[in-house]
Amino acid sequence: MGVIRGSVEPDRYVIYGNHRDSWVHGAIDPSSGTSVMLELTRVLGQMVKQGKWRPRRSIIFGSWGAEEFGLIGSAEYTEQYFTKLSERTVAYINVDIAVFANATLRASGMPSVQNLLFTAAKQVDAPGLDSTSVYDNWIRYFNRTSPARGVIPRVGYLSGAGSDYAAFVHYLGITSMDLSYTYDRSKTNARIYPAYHTAYDTFDYASKFIDPGFVSHQAIARTAGNVLIRLADSLVLPLNCSDYAESLEDYLQSAVTLYEGQLKARNISMEPLKRAVSSFRSAASHLDRVIHSSDLANETPLKVRRINDQLMLLDRAFLDPLAFPDKYAYRHVIWASSSAGRPTFPGLADAYAHAESSAQSSDWDKVHYHLSVLSQAIEGAAHTLVDVI
Repeated sequence: MGVIRGSVEPDRYVIYGNHRDSWVHGAIDPSSGTSVMLELTRVLGQMVKQGKWRPRRSIIFGSWGAEEFGLIGSAEYTEQYFTKLSERTVAYINVDIAVFANATLRASGMPSVQNLLFTAAKQVDAPGLDSTSVYDNWIRYFNRTSPARGVIPRVGYLSGAGSDYAAFVHYLGITSMDLSYTYDRSKTNARIYPAYHTAYDTFDYASKFIDPGFVSHQAIARTAGNVLIRLADSLVLPLNCSDYAESLEDYLQSAVTLYEGQLKARNISMEPLKRAVSSFRSAASHLDRVIHSSDLANETPLKVRRINDQLMLLDRAFLDPLAFPDKYAYRHVIWASSSAGRPTFPGLADAYAHAESSAQSSDWDKVHYHLSVLSQAIEGAAHTLVDVI
């Protein structure tokens, strides 16, 4: 572990992590991410030592052990420091395999970090392309149309447990993201790079075939470093609740299309869930207005701290320890893993698929239960974004 103590809010943590263990040589997985993290610690540490800079909030670097063996190092860290991390962590940045290939950025995270990733990517030059930013290159490869923003890069969701972000997302409800440079999906549908988890994952392979000149490593280091400094140094946390509302609305739309007809026939109403998502949208818009209409640089520090706490604790509001009794440590009702393969709320999708295949009335009761869990969690999250009850 490495710590840079914050100058103004040392009790607020931005955590940056990568694992240290590998299956064999591990030049790409995880050492591409480790090299990026070590370079960031070198640069930021040098600035601190020279007295040029110290972040507003504390930065914690974590080199996790036993990730390949079952995400053990990061999970034990979150269990050991459960209360402190729950109450004080602003965000977690995961860079495991920093470079799968050298075509474009790929990012996944909570919807609230989307705009932060865009801002950072616009300030970094894409490797090997003259006067093109990482953002402009990214939008060519992965994009979607947002009702509010138009065509933007597609940011994935952290809905599984593929790397060390899992315990931070699912167990603690900490706003998290995972960054890497990857390949052109139009040229291959490979799941991962060819030497993954083999004895061929060597420095020679990485330097000759995956990233000659290590220019994509530099692009990830600059992008992730930009995100890290913005989270650690911004007066107001650069997190956006309205982007979260858009994702919840997308999930709701899918759920209504897929399930509403069958649920109505069984006297199960989706209206409470619709109302909850609508409440969340209004509360998110309200907090956005408060942030944009306030001259926060000249406000009392307590007002800034209050807004930052609302932003920081938003994902904690979606935790429900009783939502998934059969899944250990999955408590986040929006991003838990799902076996149903549907682009909607995971617990609802799984409960519905199970009820449909079993046709037992008790299983339809579980679908009803999950609708209640979801509605309550989203309504509860909305309440955290308004000023007072």
